[in-house]
Amino acid sequence: MAKINIGYLLKKKQVNYQNKEYEIFELVDYTTCISFINVNGSKLYNVTSGNYSGIYASKLTNDKNEREYIFINQDLEETIEHNNNIVNFNKMREKEISSKAKYYFRSQNDKTLNPIKNEDLINYLEKEKQTDFDENLLENSSDISAMYSAIKQTIISQDEQIMQILTALYKNQKVVNSDLDTDLIAKLKESILIYGSTGTGKTEILKRISKIYNVPIVIEDATSLSETGYVGRKVTDMLEDLYLAAGKNIKLAEKGILVIDEFDKLAEKSEDNQSHVSRLGVQRSLLKLLDGSLFYFDDKKFDTSKLTIVGLGAFTGITDSDDYKNLSSNDFIKYGIMRELMGRFSKTIAMNPLSKEDMIKILKESDFSPLNTYKKLFEMLNVNFDFNDEFIEYIASLAIEKHSGARSLKAIFDDCISSALFRIFAGEYSGISLIKPDERNNKPYVLTKKK
Repeated sequence: MAKINIGYLLKKKQVNYQNKEYEIFELVDYTTCISFINVNGSKLYNVTSGNYSGIYASKLTNDKNEREYIFINQDLEETIEHNNNIVNFNKMREKEISSKAKYYFRSQNDKTLNPIKNEDLINYLEKEKQTDFDENLLENSSDISAMYSAIKQTIISQDEQIMQILTALYKNQKVVNSDLDTDLIAKLKESILIYGSTGTGKTEILKRISKIYNVPIVIEDATSLSETGYVGRKVTDMLEDLYLAAGKNIKLAEKGILVIDEFDKLAEKSEDNQSHVSRLGVQRSLLKLLDGSLFYFDDKKFDTSKLTIVGLGAFTGITDSDDYKNLSSNDFIKYGIMRELMGRFSKTIAMNPLSKEDMIKILKESDFSPLNTYKKLFEMLNVNFDFNDEFIEYIASLAIEKHSGARSLKAIFDDCISSALFRIFAGEYSGISLIKPDERNNKPYVLTKKK
């Protein structure tokens, strides 16, 4: 039987410091998870919140046994009681992480974990982390099938798109880490443009990949960029972010993945002519980035010849329908993307439009469905929770009317349930049933009073 747990994720590794072996445990997160026994009789923890959400704690290891993530469980009810009976996981998480030491060692006598107080050792461990980029991984991060399966649990109705994105990224990493000639690497490596209606999962796919892929990835917002000389962030600022994400390892950062979200905004016309000129300047700056050139920030030299660049955009209004699959390069050029820039993207991927049936499938199956996330909350509160198919269809219909894709589902759901939550938190009710409102009951729920 599944059970909700709360506790600490710690990363274990062997460290040689001053000719002495240490078994070090680093506190990486405080999280909730669901524990259950699988068909093989093994106990598994599926992390449901925090930085490692959606990943099995048992799979946060690699095949070389270089690290091991362990989960230390706490009693959920006792933890909530210590938090003055306030059920706010984010505040609980901040409080727990801030009050605990970052590094621990295991006592040889009683096997307990003790906080490390040796400042020199702590400084050594912090410095070592800068060259040890191994956070947020699946077991065997090179397993493209495992990544595909993990992302499909969250992103619904985009199976082919997920496969294409992963294939392109995986191929690029194979190429840039090979001994091939630099010119050949440049010809084989692909720059990727992913486009489709808002809320179809473009950004979320890359966010999921960034959590489970052993490659430094940053997701930047194109709307914050400006040409050198204008107010705003420069292209080199994005490279510096990637350098920091790689633990200040410049060689690793140069083989990383730079995702530019809201890419279509660089083509939008503006009443402010100066702003529009700046956006064209950013497009020109990206030409150099995509071509593979040297950029400089502080005292660092960044070579982008092995960098993977991914553009994401909704391109609202580029077509009269929600189907983007028949768009050509000329459509993007007419929209405002420079012909030279469009020609640099060797791989273009159109997202599927989402139908009402897709919305229903997302609500029922996605890890991030508001139905599934609230179900975990109510289980934690010991409140009975159920819903029927009519309610799911009702929510899906409202989402379609908003034309905002899957991202509108949470807002709609929150709006439906907000007034009920207050009464539940006040301790008046022991159950909630979600229903489609009608003339007799204009609320999308029925509450069950405590006996």
